[in-house]
Amino acid sequence: MKLVQGLATTQCSCARNRVENKQMSNMNKRENVKTQYANDKNLLVRVNLHAKHSTNKQGFVPWLFERYTFAEDYHILELGCGNGGQWSGRIEQLPAGCRLLLSDFSEGMVNTVREKYSPHDNVSFAQIDIQSIPFNADSFDIVIANHMLYHIPDLDKALSEVKRVLKPCGCFYCTTNGNGGMRVFLREAMKRYNLDTQVFIKDWSFSLQNGADLLERYLSSVERIDYEDSLAITETQDLIDWLMSTLSIASYSEENVRELYDYFEEIRVRDGTINIPKECGLFISKK
Repeated sequence: MKLVQGLATTQCSCARNRVENKQMSNMNKRENVKTQYANDKNLLVRVNLHAKHSTNKQGFVPWLFERYTFAEDYHILELGCGNGGQWSGRIEQLPAGCRLLLSDFSEGMVNTVREKYSPHDNVSFAQIDIQSIPFNADSFDIVIANHMLYHIPDLDKALSEVKRVLKPCGCFYCTTNGNGGMRVFLREAMKRYNLDTQVFIKDWSFSLQNGADLLERYLSSVERIDYEDSLAITETQDLIDWLMSTLSIASYSEENVRELYDYFEEIRVRDGTINIPKECGLFISKK
């Protein structure tokens, strides 16, 4: 009897530890996101790399706006809006009566977009966690979540919330990366110097590869559209700055950073550019 009780106690303890570890991992993930995106400094560094060195000269945001469908009087919610860069010069082009709510998990980002877009009467702002959207069911015609779902601890909860607040026949637009492309290229560089980083080791929790399966649990007619692009980097420091904008690499020693710079600079000198493939795309889903 004591043995059974002991076994039961051990099993309960193991189960409790697993729950606590998962909760701690989720807390760490949320804190990392808060720290990394407290303001738009890191975001601007990353945008700069792609703006300067992408081979697809159309640009990702213009490509996206060719695929968004807006109509008069739509209520639009963007989750994880960052610094709101995609709306620059485009709010005026929204159809008559459209209302746009820009939201982010980071208070700093919300303050940034409020400062930029508050002159527009049809734009409002809120600090929102996608896992608990503070609006009634059937509130929005369109929900947008670009390059942010892989940061979310509980994707099922997040997607169920998106479904809940979408109106019947409402549309959910979300962009993400693939598990190949840039990650594979950078992973090889990290391995070359035995650098300890998890940034490029683990697959994205929400990626081009698994995104459709995850979305189809909650939404219908899920369509994946890939954005064909790559990087041809002519200034090695831009790539180093991009790497340093991630928390795990920002802690590297000066020697590590110098080694990485020399590695990439050797490639640039040899090939003329640092050529890196990209995997990026858009999912369009309906409620």
